[in-house]
Parts: sequence; structure tokens; C-alpha cells
Amino acid sequence: MGFKNNFDEAKEFNGIKPEGDYECLISKVEERQTKVSQKTYLSIAYVVRNDVDQSYKNALIFQNFWKRKEPTDADKSVNGYSFNQIMSLGLAAGLQDGKEYSDLDDFCKDLIGRPVRVTIKHDEYNGNVTEQVSWTNKTKFPTVKHTAKDGTPAGKPVQYQPSNVNTTAPVVYIAADDFPFYCFFVLDR
Repeated sequence: MGFKNNFDEAKEFNGIKPEGDYECLISKVEERQTKVSQKTYLSIAYVVRNDVDQSYKNALIFQNFWKRKEPTDADKSVNGYSFNQIMSLGLAAGLQDGKEYSDLDDFCKDLIGRPVRVTIKHDEYNGNVTEQVSWTNKTKFPTVKHTAKDGTPAGKPVQYQPSNVNTTAPVVYIAADDFPFYCFFVLDR
């Protein structure tokens, strides 16, 4: 069966998810550099979980942490990023309190596949509206049954128990190639 073009039916899609909370898994964490000024930043990619009743299942959400202009000694221990921001992400992801890491890379590896709840807000800059992660919190659904596009389970167990929940998730891992694409937008401010 064929069809003919009808561009009156074309809807403009700006790719911005509505403001609100999204249950996600941390799918990728890596240091990157801007193309123009070569500023280093920590890029966190989240995938919206498909095992939770919510919109935008399997969509990606991105967050960037920037190095501090005047880092403290604690900030220097995490490559100059805000130690507070890094610890807040670890707390939300359910990492074990007091666990020691040899460097930021080891910490980031421990984040991969962990469930979190991110809150998106919209931000306007130079006339463009973008989605920004304003908060990262503990998940309300610690049992992970998210499946990657190939049907394999994905996710890691959490180390904390949210209120009124007494369960643990099975240990499964998420691979970077389980996602259809990566798209990064970086404003070089």
C-alpha cells in the first residue's frame, strides 16, 4: 500500500521533554571537552526506564558538570568538579557511604547502570529553550527490570532503601551499545 506526501500533517518536534520527574538509569559518564575553548566537563547520560509507567521510555537525558573556577582541596580530589555535586549524584545513585575510590574514573564506573530519578526544568538561553536536569534524587523504584533494545536486562542494584520499600534489584549491566544513538549539545559559555 502506498501513500502520498501531506506536509500539513507534519508536526514540529523540538525534542524537548516536558518538565517533571523521570525514572532513569545512568547509562554513561565520561569526561569530554568543548570543541571551541577546550573546557573539560563531566557528561552524564541517563536513559529513561522502560520498566516504569512513564512517558519517553528509552529516551536519553543529558547533564553536564563543569569544573570549578576556584576548586577546593575536596574539589581537586574529583578532578576539579564540585565535590558536593559529585557526592550528591553518588547519594542519589545509592553508592555505599564511605566507599573509597582511587580516582574519579572508578567512581564513574560504579555509577553506570544505577537507577535515579531526575527532574527536568526548561531553560532559555539566547532565545533557545533547552531541557536541563535540575535535580537528581533517589529512585522510587529500586527494583530494576529495564531491558535494553536487544531484550537483555539492564541496571544495577541500589545500596539504599527508599521509605516503605524493602527489596533489592538483581545485578545486571547496561552497555553503551544498547542505545540507538547519542546526541550531545554543549553550549560553550
